[in-house]
Amino acid sequence: MEKITRMTLEEISGQIGISRTTIYKVLKDKGNVSEKTRAIVMEALEKYHYVENKNARNLALNRQYTIGYAGFRSKSAAYFSPKVREGISRAVKEFGDDGLSILVSEFDVEDPGQQLEEVERMLAQGAENFVLAYSDSRVIEEIIGRLKERGCRFVLLSRDLAKAHENYYVGVDYYKSGLLAAELLGKMVSGRGRIFIPVTPEYHDNQDIQARLKGFLDKMKEYPGCEILPVVHNLMEGEDIYREVAGCVDSQPYLSGIFDLTYRLDMTAKALRDLGRQDIKLVGFDLFGEIEQDIADGYIDAVVYQDLSKQAYLGIRILFEEMCYGILHEEKKFYSKLEIIMGGNLCYFIEKNEGRNPSF
Repeated sequence: MEKITRMTLEEISGQIGISRTTIYKVLKDKGNVSEKTRAIVMEALEKYHYVENKNARNLALNRQYTIGYAGFRSKSAAYFSPKVREGISRAVKEFGDDGLSILVSEFDVEDPGQQLEEVERMLAQGAENFVLAYSDSRVIEEIIGRLKERGCRFVLLSRDLAKAHENYYVGVDYYKSGLLAAELLGKMVSGRGRIFIPVTPEYHDNQDIQARLKGFLDKMKEYPGCEILPVVHNLMEGEDIYREVAGCVDSQPYLSGIFDLTYRLDMTAKALRDLGRQDIKLVGFDLFGEIEQDIADGYIDAVVYQDLSKQAYLGIRILFEEMCYGILHEEKKFYSKLEIIMGGNLCYFIEKNEGRNPSF
């Protein structure tokens, strides 16, 4: 577990061995400071997310607002944790001067019981409300029950519960994301040919993946010239995905498209690349470094993208506004905008991911 807070100038000074006075001169662009020292200071200010305090109201009153984040780490979605942490860091940078601090703990997606243990630890360390990214519905139900007993509020991040609850959800409408993927692929293949759908084992326990597949299949009914091949489930390891995709390409002469629900687009694209089948249209979800070249080269034709960093930031902000400012939101579900990334606009999203083009 780690605690993310805003560092003071005194703390930054201690980290880089440069006096607070010199750092202040750099901030105000005053006095004689060498370019080397200025560069060190600016790098440190960026690294520790420092912005000048213009509202010390809560610090002066010694008010602290602690939010706990308990989320998962997944090998099949390795990009999830870093993007969420970007959003958390942004929230601390924006609201740290008003007393916000965040306890961060992550658990292995294959051991969801850890999430309950981490939430209990954070409660003991003063966390008042929580942002939760869960992998097991039974575990999260138990966590929610305990939080409600203590009067804690929570935001479910990226994955909602089928059962209605009075707290917040920040994520996407998964059914609509499936509809969008089907519209893309149906038009790309001109409404003809066979469509192959490989699916992760999480499908059986994950209502969001089920909703995506249902949305896709419902929309594909508008393309009667497309034949949907039997869905292949339980594909997790990269080698299994590669082998299944390659086998389908070899055995299906009229294969025109693939709708990937393994969340390992890199392996699906690798099979198409190795077989030289750029003609087969491939649509999936999310953007991560391993597939950027495949999008640029046209082996992945489109991905439906959700900004996880922005979702995490919004989840923290919603809770903090309640805690600090007393702002109550009547809306309980906050759906992210669905974006489409293709080769022609990939450059803009790579810049956003690398932090060079903040567009919030």
